[in-house]
Order: sequence, then structure tokens, then C-alpha cells
Amino acid sequence: MSALDAPVLDVRTSARDATRSGPMEKPPLSHSGFLESLRYLDLALVCCVLALTAFGLLMIFGTVHRAPMLQGAIDRQIMWFGVALCGLALSLVLDYRWLAKMAPVAWTVNLGLLIAVLVVGREINGAKSWFRIGPLSFQPAETMKIITVLMVAQWFALRPEGVRRLRDLAVPALLCFVPMLLVLRQPDLGTASLFGVIFLTMVFWAGVRRRILVGLFLAGILCAIGTWPVLKDYQKARIMTFVDPGRDPQGAGYNVIQSMIAVGSGGLTGQGIGQGTQGTYRYLPEAHTDFIFASTVEQTGFLGAVVLLGLYGVLVWRSASAVAHARDRFGGLMVAGLVGIVVGHSILNICMNVGLFPVTGLPLPFMSYGGSFLLSMYVITGLILNVGMRRFVFNG
Repeated sequence: MSALDAPVLDVRTSARDATRSGPMEKPPLSHSGFLESLRYLDLALVCCVLALTAFGLLMIFGTVHRAPMLQGAIDRQIMWFGVALCGLALSLVLDYRWLAKMAPVAWTVNLGLLIAVLVVGREINGAKSWFRIGPLSFQPAETMKIITVLMVAQWFALRPEGVRRLRDLAVPALLCFVPMLLVLRQPDLGTASLFGVIFLTMVFWAGVRRRILVGLFLAGILCAIGTWPVLKDYQKARIMTFVDPGRDPQGAGYNVIQSMIAVGSGGLTGQGIGQGTQGTYRYLPEAHTDFIFASTVEQTGFLGAVVLLGLYGVLVWRSASAVAHARDRFGGLMVAGLVGIVVGHSILNICMNVGLFPVTGLPLPFMSYGGSFLLSMYVITGLILNVGMRRFVFNG
């Protein structure tokens, strides 16, 4: 039995039940392929993602236009936007069921890249996470997150009965935590935490029993505590500063203090595009990447934050619809895991910006500056759209 043969879904099934069970098969509506499936493309999701990207470009411009060393940032982000659109188009053309077959090879290759980057990768901000290819930089951890979702979705798709025993989680745990440990070695604590989010999200949607879920939660807390001795000094300082930002206001606590100042100074309508002191004049470090949310609130105020959160709400709503109406178990689980990546990035970044979570260096989806991250977000969007638009049209 392959992942392609997994039970199909009933569009009337709720989102979570759809990925946990295999209801009666629907009769095929058409076999005419990709062009007909485009009729079912979720235009609301497309418009939402484009609006977020445009909003992000505007906010990046507002934070870098007075910084001579960052003058080329907006041009590079626009170039990467073009690349990201190509990634989205490719993600739409490929039948997502074919990805289930390619996932094991892709996961193995990307695992090799994660090992290689530790040896020959480029170090940026203390993390050896990047390959340099001409004028471009590539972060293999970004593609590994997506491929891990595909692998775990395929594994659970072959087991429609769900998770009944703790040992049923051994393989998904290895698929998530092996790359997680390699990313921790870079070290990149923020990105590594996303593999934990992927694991918990997909285990939940796969039908885990409540007692197992509680056990996993407690085990996660113990593992988090157990990582303390192996953390770098600056990572320990970030966590301690999260508890008390004032303990080192000119050192480890500086970023989060300036971030909260930026958020507080935005008021109702903000100080205007490119007018905020914290982001524009670089008092807030990494204002165009990790702290783009704080810079956005400073420039556009509370109303801008509401618009931004509203756009993320639409993105989650339309993605949840794709989960609920996915035609097969693999597709539903895949979308659930991909949404987990986007939501995990968004929540952790925003909480980091307002002092509710330690500074981890996680970017904000579609908003933060960063080419490979923007590309990965558009590939994720393409795969979500792929599942949604093929719920009525299946080839073969």
C-alpha cells in the first residue's frame, strides 16, 4: 500500500476528523488535469499572501531606506519575490501525490546538506546555517522543514488507524528530531524549535490519543530543560533576559527592550512609513528581519498591527479549509503540517517582539527580509493551494 492509496476524504468531514480517519470514497469528478483544477484555485489565499508580501516590502523599505549598508536590501527582496513566485507556480503544477514518492529521497539529500553546512557553510550572526552560491545565500534548514512535513504526512497516511501506541511515534520522531539536532548544532535554536512544532502538529492531526499527547507535552518540557547545559552562553543569556530584560539592558536585553519601545511608540496610527526612530535609525537591531513586527507597529501603529494579524487570520482560515476538504489523508496531513510551520513562525516571532518569548531569531512569514525564507513560504503556499484545488480533480 502506498500513500497514494490512502483513504480519500469526504468534504463534509471536519478538519481534524478528515485527517484522522478514512471516510467513504467520493466518485471522481473529472480527469482533465491541471488546467481544470485551476478553476478551484483559492484566490482569497493568493490575494492574502500577495498582500502580506506587499506589506512586508513596504515595511522593509521603511526600515532600510536611511541605512547606507542596507540600500540593496529592498532590491534583493524584490528579486527573491520573483524567484518565490516561480516556486509557487512549480508547487502548483506538480501533483502533490507525486511528492509522497519523492519525499524519502529529498529528505535524505537535504539531511546531507544539513551535515555539509556544518563543515563548509557560511557563518552569519554566529550561526553556520548558509551556503553561499554566487550573490545568493541558501539555508537548507528552510527546505528541510517542508520535506519533513511531507515525510511525516506520508508515514501517517499509510496508517489510517491513527496513533494507538507510543511506539507508533518512533519513526515520525526520528524524522523530525534528527534534522532538529543538526540545526541545533549550527546553532539555530529558533529554526530547530520549528521541527518540534511540526512533530506536535502532525501527531495531533494524525489522531493521537489524549494520554499520549499529554505525555509528549511533559516529555517536551523535560527535553527543553535538559538542553540547558548544551546551550551557548549567548543563548542562555537570551533566556535569562526574557525572564528579566532589565538585568542586562545594554547587552542581552537590549534587543527586546528596544523592540517593546518600538511597539509602544506606534500608538494608534503609527509614526508613518520610514519615520519611526527605533527601526529607521537602527536603534532596534535587525529591524527588517527578526524584529519586522515591532518596526511595523512603530510605523503603522495599532491599526497596522490589526490589519497584519487579520491577514494572517485569513491565511489560516483558508488553509484550514484546504485541510477540511482535502481529498486524501496524505494531502490533509501535509497541509496541517505546513500550516503549523507558518503559524509557529508567526506566533513565536510576534511573541518575541513583544517580550513574551525569548529572542530566537525566527523571521515573520512573508514580512521579514530574507530570500530563502520567502521562497520557502511561497512553496508552502503553493502546496496548500495544490491540495485545495485538486480536491475535485484527480489525475489517473
